[in-house]
Amino acid sequence: MMDRIPVVVLTGFLGSGKTTQLNAWLQQRQDLAVLINEMGDIGIDQHLTAQSGVPVTLLAGGCVCCVVQGSLSSTLRNLFMARKNGDIPAFTRIVLETTGAAEPSGVLAPLEQDAWLKKRFYCQSVLTVVNVAAGVDSIQRHPECLEQIQAADVLLLSRTDQVDGARLVGFQQQLVALNREADQVSTPAAAELLERQFERRCRITGRLSIVAPESSSFAPRVSEPLPTSSSRHQLYSAALIWAHGLSWVHWQAALQQLAGQCGDALVRVKGLLRVEGLDGPLLVQWVGTAEPELTPMNQWPDGDTQTRLVLIVRHDDPDFVHQQMAHWQSLLTQLLASGH
Repeated sequence: MMDRIPVVVLTGFLGSGKTTQLNAWLQQRQDLAVLINEMGDIGIDQHLTAQSGVPVTLLAGGCVCCVVQGSLSSTLRNLFMARKNGDIPAFTRIVLETTGAAEPSGVLAPLEQDAWLKKRFYCQSVLTVVNVAAGVDSIQRHPECLEQIQAADVLLLSRTDQVDGARLVGFQQQLVALNREADQVSTPAAAELLERQFERRCRITGRLSIVAPESSSFAPRVSEPLPTSSSRHQLYSAALIWAHGLSWVHWQAALQQLAGQCGDALVRVKGLLRVEGLDGPLLVQWVGTAEPELTPMNQWPDGDTQTRLVLIVRHDDPDFVHQQMAHWQSLLTQLLASGH
């Protein structure tokens, strides 16, 4: 049997810090191939990935665990053949960064069920980034976060510097209750983690259903079978591509308006904003009700100077996110017309 190529699944809920961890690895390793999955129809994360010369492929337009599995299978095939033919560097393993809504067993289904892929690839590990600052609230509100924790071989704890020691220890104890087998490592984790092999658990016949002890402050219910609908998450996204820019004052007002429109339904905003007076874009990263993280970039990553933004909400109505984005785009047009 031919040597199979290991696949490392890097998962974690929206805004947990997956891309930051990936960039830390890319600064140390040149022998990787990277697949980045995004919920929106446009990609942002691939522009934020370190320029390391490794092949980076975007899987956009939906969650790889339930919507774009076919794209994952074909992409793995294409990568294998390109490597075999010498068209790309001979990578030793693949890192698959999932969307924050992904459920790991669904992500891994093609590797288990596709005979061609199974001969050539295998899942080496599932590494889950957990936002310590978001804490238990994120796990209680977002079932995807719990699924990712329970499926992990290693839990990568991000934003540990944003909580005090007692809160960190308490949260780590609750993570142990949810997944006793997983190691816990603070980010950025060293690249040696990519070499570690883990005993595989069944990821296709069902999710883990670990229940926290009665002493825990929360006790997740036993998992039920996943519905096959691609909207099982109740997470929906809408994308904006806008060929204009605004002053920073107007962008501030627009972002505040977007937060007000979406209210508690807002889960994630990520985008590149064209701001007057800046040579590059303003990177906006926003998780729930937290303050937006705003980072000026020195240059546009791909030469395209259009404003690009992805909005993700949790809502019963799949049209809600598109209605909010359309309303927000109308506001941007009004701000543009009002002058600078």
